[in-house]
Amino acid sequence: MEKKKGSVYASLKTSGCGQKSFYSVSVDSGIEVSFFNLQGDSFSFSHKHRPYTLIVDFCRKGRIGWTMQNGDTFFAGENDFLIHNAGSCAQSRVKLPLGFYSGISLSFDLELIDTAFLQKIGTDFSLDDIVKSFCIKEYSQSFAAEDFVTGIFNNLKDEKIQCVKSLFKLNCYSLLTYLGAFHHFKHSVLRLNSQIKIEKVRKVTDFLKKDLQKHYTIANLSEIFGINPTTLQESFKDITGQSIDAFVKEIRMNKAEDLLEDESLSIGEIAHRLGYMNQGKFSTAFKMRKGIGPLEYRKRIKNLFKEA
Repeated sequence: MEKKKGSVYASLKTSGCGQKSFYSVSVDSGIEVSFFNLQGDSFSFSHKHRPYTLIVDFCRKGRIGWTMQNGDTFFAGENDFLIHNAGSCAQSRVKLPLGFYSGISLSFDLELIDTAFLQKIGTDFSLDDIVKSFCIKEYSQSFAAEDFVTGIFNNLKDEKIQCVKSLFKLNCYSLLTYLGAFHHFKHSVLRLNSQIKIEKVRKVTDFLKKDLQKHYTIANLSEIFGINPTTLQESFKDITGQSIDAFVKEIRMNKAEDLLEDESLSIGEIAHRLGYMNQGKFSTAFKMRKGIGPLEYRKRIKNLFKEA
């Protein structure tokens, strides 16, 4: 399979602050698979597209928010997927609420698909039906993880299977067959988020990161930012993929790793800086998260520096 020889991402240009890498493989006539790894806050995407190209983006790790040309923003977390036509994302923006994203994008140019192969494997749908469903109108929608889709993309992410072109090809056609029968199944649709909601949640996350010593309840944050408590919780989970409590715990643990590298700080001082009542509570929380206590973590880091 040839790299960077597809109809969609061969001309991809990205811009933004952070690290980005991608490559594409041409699987068959009209079928291309692209692999993305992004780190940062946001990126702009620009690529050429053909009118009847359908794309399925699958999030492997992290979280991604696609803002399409019409202003709609869809967020997807691990194993969630987004279906859209190429025109809707040709000039689009990507936000990374967790700072990173690893994903796979599978594109079908429906004018170039090998219809004879579809007939051989016994499909009973028309490509015209897919065009009408997803391509003629501007179509974008994100969906919660489903076992069938997850299974296909888990096969596609395997570097070994890429060496066996027939297996790689069959997985791609399996997804196309699924899209042909898409409306026969029930799907858990992920909520669309407005730019106003996204900006409010960004302000909340920035506020929470600023002072990790303080503890805020939903009621506190609701009053500070003038957002209904239920709306705040729902919007925060939709956009970050985490509850407010889980988000704060994660940033505390990430900060703890940085502070533990500074041997001049005692474990008690680190616990205080991160808002824990005492060293014991911090050590318990750290071990639950990392599998080892803070002292053991510090020793390992020290040894790693010595070896380097």
